[in-house]
Parts: sequence; C-alpha cells; structure tokens
Amino acid sequence: MHGFEDVTLSWQGAQYVVPANRQLMLIAKIEDALSAEGTEQAISVLFRREGPPHSRLAGAFGAALRFAGAKVTDEDIYLAIQSDIAQKSPADVALALQVMVFSVISIISPPAARMISGEADAAEGLSEKKA
Repeated sequence: MHGFEDVTLSWQGAQYVVPANRQLMLIAKIEDALSAEGTEQAISVLFRREGPPHSRLAGAFGAALRFAGAKVTDEDIYLAIQSDIAQKSPADVALALQVMVFSVISIISPPAARMISGEADAAEGLSEKKA
C-alpha cells in the first residue's frame, strides 16, 4: 500500500505544496468543509455525478491552499468559480472544476486519486487484500 504523497495545488498562477507528512490534519478540515454537518462522507460528496456544491468545494480547496501557505479566502475561490462560469466556455469551467475536485481527492484519498489518474494497478489492490 502506498502512503500519502506531496500534493501540488495551483491557484492564480502560483503553485503550493501540501507536504505528505502533514496531510492527515488537513483531511479533517477538508472533510468538515465538504460534509453537510457530518452527514456525508467527503469522498461521496466529491464523487457525486454533479460534483460538490461550489461553496463546499471552495471551502475544501481553500482549506488546502491555506494549509499550503496561500493567502486566499473561501470567498475568493467561490467568486473565481462563479466568474469562470459567467465568462468561460462550459468545457473550460468543467475542466477547472475537475482539477479542483481531483486536487482535493488527491489529499483525502491517495488510493482513489491513483486509480483515477491510472497510476494504480487494480490488480495490485486486489493482491494486497488477499495477502
């Protein structure tokens, strides 16, 4: 089984790194931002067909960015999402939202992120369970 890995986040042209050895504390903050009063698992919210509500995604991504050293508010992120919706093509908006969601998944569930990105071998996971 693989452990946590550094995750690089992009915001407004800058890159921020969430170090692997500090992610568990951040995961709790992201879960709080995504879970409606603790009634849903964060990963379930991220995997919804329509995606997470933009306000919750802004909160989760904002928590991660601030944890990595960015000076940004959840409101900044939410308004950037809404600005993209108003000004960009639907395809560009969908891609930007997918990148945000994948970034958050990379932090809270490294195995899921590896599966999505094709880095994990499905058979590897099965063989580990058998052992």
